[in-house]
Order: sequence, then C-alpha cells, then structure tokens
Amino acid sequence: LPEGAVVGTTSLRRRMQILAARPDLKIKNLRGNVNTRLRKLKEGEYDAIILASAGINRLGLQDEVRYFTPISTTLMIPAMGQAALGIESVDDAEVLEMLSVLRDDEAEIETTVERDFVTVLQGGCQVPIGVNARLGADDSLQVRAIVGLPDGSELIREKLVASRNDYKAMGKELADIMIEAGAVKLLKRAEEIALKEIL
Repeated sequence: LPEGAVVGTTSLRRRMQILAARPDLKIKNLRGNVNTRLRKLKEGEYDAIILASAGINRLGLQDEVRYFTPISTTLMIPAMGQAALGIESVDDAEVLEMLSVLRDDEAEIETTVERDFVTVLQGGCQVPIGVNARLGADDSLQVRAIVGLPDGSELIREKLVASRNDYKAMGKELADIMIEAGAVKLLKRAEEIALKEIL
C-alpha cells in the first residue's frame, strides 16, 4: 500500500498491529455487512479493507475482490478462538454421543490455552489483545500473544513453547509473563482510549 493509504477495519487488535507495522497508514472504522464493506471499498472510501476470507467465500463474492492477500497469523495475531466453532447441546447422553464425532481435540487444546490467557488478563471486546496457540507436528505447543495501544505505539509481544501435555498451564503462564511486562496497565490505557473514541 502507498504511504498514507486508508485501511478499513473496526478491530482495535487489527488496528494496533497494522499501525505498529505501518504507522503511516490511516485506519478508518469499517461498518456494515460484507456487501456494504465491499461497496465502500469500490467507491473509494478506503484503499484497502480487512475482511475474513471465510465470509467472502461463503457468500461467493470472490469475483468482487480485485486483489486479495491472506495475512498470516505470524504477521497479525488473531483474536482468541478465531475460526473455532463451539457446540452447545442439552445434557442428553445420546445427543452428546452423536456430537462427539465433531469434537476436535487439537482445537480444544488450542482454544483452551487462548481462553485461559484472555481470562487471566481480563481482556474484553474493547481492548486490543491477540493470542494464537498452535500445536506442532512434534507435539509441541506454541502460544504467541500481543497487547498494546490502539495506535500501535506501545506493544508487548511474547511467545511460549512447551509440550502439548502442558497446555492446561500455558495460557496462565504466558499471561503472567505479560502481566510482569506491564500488560494490565497497558490494556487499561488501551481501554480508556477506546472508550473515549466511542463517546
């Protein structure tokens, strides 16, 4: 993107990471459904917008997008539980047995670590916080996390690698490392900034 390009996203987490990498860019809130967002891009309101490719694919809008580039989770750490699905059901043994074939043990481990991390930091919707847990082929588990100010001027990034067997402690352990580095204070400031922008 050229210097000073306007990028559309409503996510404080994405905004923080984009501006940390490219402070010259202008971030503008992007609201509406996928079709509305694409229309705003075509009308020139934005130079680029951030959308989930799953939504584009599900709606069959691939031809509506002139240029598409996936952003790796290495470059932009996603939100907790991103792309994970949960199933809630009645407490019925037969129903639970039928649903058991849909269970993904690896996804459960990864999302448990991510959820534990966010729970310890008491992160909510109004703070820029990203966490991504990934199991490796060698039974390792890597967790990367980021918190910071919405303008990307201050960030704390950390990574933890351990055995898959240690997953129940990893989210809390990484959160404690980040708290020691000042994450709670940084998130409090980020929340205050975000609330001022809403008002």
